[in-house]
Amino acid sequence: MDISIAGVLVLALDQGTKWWVRTRPSPSVQRHAIVRIRRVNTVRSAFRQRSGRASLVAGWLIALLCAIALLGTGAGLQTDIARLGAGAALGVAAGNLFDILRRRSVTDFIDLGWWPVFNIADVAIVAGLALAFLPLT
Repeated sequence: MDISIAGVLVLALDQGTKWWVRTRPSPSVQRHAIVRIRRVNTVRSAFRQRSGRASLVAGWLIALLCAIALLGTGAGLQTDIARLGAGAALGVAAGNLFDILRRRSVTDFIDLGWWPVFNIADVAIVAGLALAFLPLT
């Protein structure tokens, strides 16, 4: 799979699930459920400050340039799985960045009860980077 296709597909999934959570009424909290849907708008001080947002954009652009360099030089991301992982991580990181630039917050909604509330992008960033850089032999 092409790195850009993976990024776009996971970005669409991320933005679609966040839209779904934002547009539906808040569900009743189930006390004994393993996974609950609970919308939380995560706001950090960097999201509100122009310099903080600029730093986040610069960080994402640096990550993109590094991925391009790894692909171009043959130094990394040479397997289909690695390219899929890198594309997924870059795509959903762009989704969170888009939310920060547009809303000054990130919509989180997956609540395990014992871990901070998170979203699809958080899962895909971690899983994508693991696929991109951990040897799978």
